[in-house]
Amino acid sequence: MWEKFIAGILVIVGTQGFGYALCQDMQCRLYHNNQQKELLLYIVREISFLHRPIAEIFEAVSEKIGVPYNEFTHTVARRMNEGNGEGLGTIWKEETYKLKNNRCYPKTAIQNLLRIGKCIDCEEDEMQIETLNIIRMELDDDIKKTRCESDEKTRLIRPLSLIAGIFCVVLFL
Repeated sequence: MWEKFIAGILVIVGTQGFGYALCQDMQCRLYHNNQQKELLLYIVREISFLHRPIAEIFEAVSEKIGVPYNEFTHTVARRMNEGNGEGLGTIWKEETYKLKNNRCYPKTAIQNLLRIGKCIDCEEDEMQIETLNIIRMELDDDIKKTRCESDEKTRLIRPLSLIAGIFCVVLFL
């Protein structure tokens, strides 16, 4: 009898964990969108007001922005300072594709990073700023949409996972 009780508890905990994992995926997307928006804000500010070289901009941004994009921008700045003849677009793309193999980055985050890299690779400051602002506005829209979607699905997923666990326990008893 106690085996059934333990199995029932494990099933309920497992279904709750599955529901939690689904909700965390949306929270991860939201976190990355917010971090990329912050990255864009710092880059635009550095380009428009301080007029530094791009390697110095990435070094300054890496000190201000949170994990995991601080390491990314620091690596890009370091590779640019090494001066191996590689352009910014090539370095940005290579570093982004390295992140692609890392499971903790959503596909949309990688796609946004690639778009940011194409914008930063432009020669003219005004063109960079305008294009980065467009991407920032798109990120704002995506953040609002993801936040609403996350709230709705979280309210739905958590009780449904509990009900599914209880249903499985009743079914197996």
